[in-house]
Amino acid sequence: MAAAAAANLACFPQTWKANNPRDRQGVIKWERKTKSPSPSLTATACHCSLSQSQTSPLFQAAKHTIDTYVKSGMVIGLGSGQASAMAIQYLGRQIRAGAFECVLGIPTSIVSASEAAKAGIPLGELENSPRIDFAFDDVDMIEERTLISVVGRQRLQGEESIIQEKLVLSMADQLVFMVTENQYKCGLEGSIPVVVESLNWLETAEEIDDLFLGDAEVWRRPSIGQAGPHGGDFPLVTKEGHNIIDVIFTSPIASLAEVAESLEKVDGVVEHGVVSKFPCKAIVASESGWSIVDNIPTNAVGGV
Repeated sequence: MAAAAAANLACFPQTWKANNPRDRQGVIKWERKTKSPSPSLTATACHCSLSQSQTSPLFQAAKHTIDTYVKSGMVIGLGSGQASAMAIQYLGRQIRAGAFECVLGIPTSIVSASEAAKAGIPLGELENSPRIDFAFDDVDMIEERTLISVVGRQRLQGEESIIQEKLVLSMADQLVFMVTENQYKCGLEGSIPVVVESLNWLETAEEIDDLFLGDAEVWRRPSIGQAGPHGGDFPLVTKEGHNIIDVIFTSPIASLAEVAESLEKVDGVVEHGVVSKFPCKAIVASESGWSIVDNIPTNAVGGV
């Protein structure tokens, strides 16, 4: 297995290996921007034992994702979340077994970078990657048929980045979301995170509030303590120096695409958690197995 991992590393050009002088299996160059880290701001990896989860439908969906879409020589966007952690661990095991060669991972978050490093997956940096062949990710919810999804609702902390995650996903030639059947639905509910400029965040929040008047509440996300309209005494600051506004819908969201379009017109909005990519696929895990759905009409494949 060590020989397979070494062969995988040897495939990469000297410019990449120069950033990995000790031939480590991964390179992580994420910097914390918070001045006073607190327990709530510490990135926590999703530790999922493959031996304990191999019978779960979500693991089967993760395994199918790697077995079906990953090929030797690929640059792969590594998602964040429970299913992504399983996929990362399984991918690392397959690399060590010699099933794949010359695979390079581009993490969407600190958590996925940590998981990949532990799994023995060589890591590159997004700014040095002219292409991403394939990416997989968890999402907080996903819209039926369109597969427009929402990320950053729950797991995001100060060191994480919606901007980074969406950029990796947008660059991927192929994209697969791994979700449970409870996350795949029509008439989505809940919140959508919006990254806003911190200087004039209140004006931006008020404009967003007016935009969805009667349908949503607008709260600035805190870094610690209870959430509230103003984010408390310690509002969350992202690695890019922005705040996050949670638009909490009090009624079902008729169209994520329309919400995203409206948000993009608001001054001060830097990014939002709505991900729209065509084409893409979703592997939906349920107790009866899994199914593959894509946003090209009339295609659906099932498995157990």
